[in-house]
Amino acid sequence: MRRLFTCAVLLALALAPSIARSQSSMSPAMVGVGAHGYDWLIGTWTCKNPTPSAMSGPAVTTLTVARNGAGALSVHTTGTNFDGLGYVVYAAKTKTWWNPSVLATGDYSTESSQQTGKKTLWAGTYYSAGKSNAIRDTYTMTTMTSFKDLSEAQVNGAWKTEANSTCTKS
Repeated sequence: MRRLFTCAVLLALALAPSIARSQSSMSPAMVGVGAHGYDWLIGTWTCKNPTPSAMSGPAVTTLTVARNGAGALSVHTTGTNFDGLGYVVYAAKTKTWWNPSVLATGDYSTESSQQTGKKTLWAGTYYSAGKSNAIRDTYTMTTMTSFKDLSEAQVNGAWKTEANSTCTKS
């Protein structure tokens, strides 16, 4: 399950009021603001998860983020026996960020957020083998080249930590 979160999320998070603005000059307060609020994610990231498992994914994943022709950010996450794809898309009318994702196993999720700033919460649903779980990811931007992703799933009515990854830009 965490594997999808990493793909999705990491989709996930940050700043840039415009493409023209240098990513190095963005402030954490601008994360998620407007159509380019996550442009700082563009590039290649290495994510380390200290608690790997079948549900949370491998200990290390590589996240590659690029802007596609339609303006969305495409996200490809790979790791040992893991492959996931997703998008980070902004709906201007509702000021909502969406992150649909799918794994090579067929598991998939959709999360969304309207929050901005250094710490944002994404919430949604994860689907696996005909079952669904409420999920949430809390992203905390520590610097322009590092962020943390706390991934949780609701299990039997309680929130359970699935992963607590740290991602660093290459």
